[in-house]
Amino acid sequence: MQIIRKKYNWASPLFKRNKTNRIILHHAQAKTCSVEDIHQWHLKKGWSGIGYHFLVRKDGTIYQGRPEDTIGAHAKGANHDSIGICAEGDFMKEEMNPLQLNALIDLVSYRQDFQNLIYWPKGHR
Repeated sequence: MQIIRKKYNWASPLFKRNKTNRIILHHAQAKTCSVEDIHQWHLKKGWSGIGYHFLVRKDGTIYQGRPEDTIGAHAKGANHDSIGICAEGDFMKEEMNPLQLNALIDLVSYRQDFQNLIYWPKGHR
């Protein structure tokens, strides 16, 4: 599995996360978007930048957002101990395609294997 790492200009410092207890899955609620788009959207909200740790595009490409060991900005009250993964798309109006779904499954499986912890992915919104 390949994860594309990008460089971001953070508006303020990011802080390290002490523990990871869960993965929280999101959708962008946008038919199409890139990590750069999400970074700009979150900057406009006054955040440090992209709040998710990963974005899975519709073509199955995986991008890193925030560094994995930092506190995210993706789920109020749960950022301190979670990894946020966002899927490109609006799944209130469309279905996830098999390429994207398989990449998402691979990413969640990789995270479980990487730290040898059990994650219980939670839906958000």
